[in-house]
Amino acid sequence: MFPHSPLKPACGLCLGLLLAGCGGGQDHDGRTHGADTLTTQESTDGQQVLNVGGRVFNVPSPVQTALAIRKAGLSYQKGSTMELGMGSAATGRSQQSLLLGAYGADLAYVTVHNDGQRALATMQAIEELASKLEMSNAFDRSTVERFKGNLGNEDSLLVLSGAAFRAADTYLKNNDRHDVSALVLTGGWIESLHLTLTDPAALKDQGLVDRIGEQRRTLDNLVGLLAATDADGSAAALIAELKKLQGHFAGVTSTYTYEAPVTDRAAKTTYINSKSSVNIPPATLEAIAASVAALRSLITA
Repeated sequence: MFPHSPLKPACGLCLGLLLAGCGGGQDHDGRTHGADTLTTQESTDGQQVLNVGGRVFNVPSPVQTALAIRKAGLSYQKGSTMELGMGSAATGRSQQSLLLGAYGADLAYVTVHNDGQRALATMQAIEELASKLEMSNAFDRSTVERFKGNLGNEDSLLVLSGAAFRAADTYLKNNDRHDVSALVLTGGWIESLHLTLTDPAALKDQGLVDRIGEQRRTLDNLVGLLAATDADGSAAALIAELKKLQGHFAGVTSTYTYEAPVTDRAAKTTYINSKSSVNIPPATLEAIAASVAALRSLITA
């Protein structure tokens, strides 16, 4: 997705914390899993297709969101990212998992904006949380040291973060910790939406408006995903707040204009000409932003 790089955002935790351009499209271990497992696959539009107990979910990539923010020309706002000290204070597994996801989204955001020093600090915060979640082997010191040696290389930092999260992916799958994975994913999604909404200029870019509106479907998927993995009810408050956000998204409208596709037979390419756009009334956007802030407060509480 980078104009100067062939890398494609694709790798991440087994629930789709896509943090690096690493190629992809198949489940990480290349195997076919049974209906009682959680597996992932990248779709052609940069989203992650998840299969939980035979139920399919689509989730967007934090890297795709970070790239969309940069493409829209929004200013880099480091202060909008999660405070790095939060990881040290987090005690419960749910908060730790949500924070890990949020830091993952922040890592994509600061790396795409070429803030290598913040990327390193964020990776160190991720490493600390991974230790608390007994995932230390996935974020070992060698990865952090390699980060230090590549602070000026955006692509390398994304690749290194992807390598760490692929290791985390393997660990979580092998240890049947789908509840942790679901919370990591949710934390990343909340933080990505927060980073998109934090700048009022986002509404001046139709591409970002469309992206915000498209989160309605993702939100439905997240609620279903958490319900499917929250065996002990620890995510009840989170699910309740997400359902409130669902109500606010009901005010988002979209239009679709069909235009016949055009096929270039010589190039064996079909061009899709249909267009869709999203409209979010100011009051609806304000309600969505307030709800996202409330969700983020659950992570930092």
